[in-house]
Amino acid sequence: MSIETLADTGLPFNRKERYFTGTVLPMLVCAHDFAHFGRLTELAGLGRVEVDGSPRGANIQFFTEYGFVESLLGEEAERRFPDAPTTRDTPDVLVYVDGPRRVLLAIEAKMYDQPSAADLEEQLRAQAGIVAYLRDKLGVAQENVAHVALLPEGLARRVGGLSVRTITWETLLDVYADVGAPYFVEVLRVALARYPALLAKRDMVFGANAEARWTGEEIVRQYQAGTLTHPWMGRRNGLAGAELREDITSGAWRTVRYECSSKGVDNRNWFAVAEFVARVQPAVAPGSG
Repeated sequence: MSIETLADTGLPFNRKERYFTGTVLPMLVCAHDFAHFGRLTELAGLGRVEVDGSPRGANIQFFTEYGFVESLLGEEAERRFPDAPTTRDTPDVLVYVDGPRRVLLAIEAKMYDQPSAADLEEQLRAQAGIVAYLRDKLGVAQENVAHVALLPEGLARRVGGLSVRTITWETLLDVYADVGAPYFVEVLRVALARYPALLAKRDMVFGANAEARWTGEEIVRQYQAGTLTHPWMGRRNGLAGAELREDITSGAWRTVRYECSSKGVDNRNWFAVAEFVARVQPAVAPGSG
C-alpha cells in the first residue's frame, strides 16, 4: 500500500486549496522545528532568515488561512492596529519574524483553481493594501517584505509574469524533498504528478480567456463613452443563456463582474459587448432611473 495506491483505492484525492496551504505546506517548510525555514525565505527573495520555533523563545508567527479582520479583537489589538482595513483580502499564508531583521512574508497560493491572469492580479492588488498596512504597523522595512504567488507550473506558465514573484509548487517540492515530512512530500509529489487529471474540466476552460473583469455597469459606461478597450465579454452559456437572462431580469447585471477580452473568443460563452448593451439598453436609457 502507498499514497499513490490510496489515491486510486481510498478516498478521492483532496483538491481543496486549503489542504495544501493549511496542511501540506507547513509540513514541509516548518519541519524539524523550523530548522529549514530559511529555504522558503530564500525562494521568496528575502534571503535566508533564521527563526526560532521553540515555544518559549519563538520569534515567528506562521499563520495559514489567516483572517486579519476576524482576528482583530479587543481594545489592545485595536490600539495597536488603528484604522485597520475592513476588507477580507488577507493572503493565504502570513509569516511575521520579529528578529534582528523583522520580516513579513505573504503567500497567495493556488493548486487546482484556475484563475485568469487578470483575476489573480486583482486578488493580489487587493491583498497589497493589507500587506502594506501590516508592514507599517509592525515596523518592517520595505526590503524585508515579500508578497509572492505559489502556483503549479502549469498555471504559472498560463498566467505569465505577475506583479509579484512566483514560486512554483514543483520548486518547493524540490527544495524540501530531503527535509520535509516524508508523508507530505509524497502527497505533494502525487498531487503534482496528477495535476492535469485533477483539474476539473470547468476549471481548465472557464476564465482562461479573460483579460479583464468588469461590472456590467462599467462595460456599458465605457461602451457609451467610446472608451471600450475590450469589446468582447463572457458569461456562462453565452448571450442566450439563462444566467445572463436572469442578470438582466433581476437588474444584477449592473454589479455582476463579467470576463472581458480585447479579441474575439471562439467559445459559446462569449459574445460582443454591443449585443449585451442592446439587451440592457432600456435599463440604461436616459430617464430610466
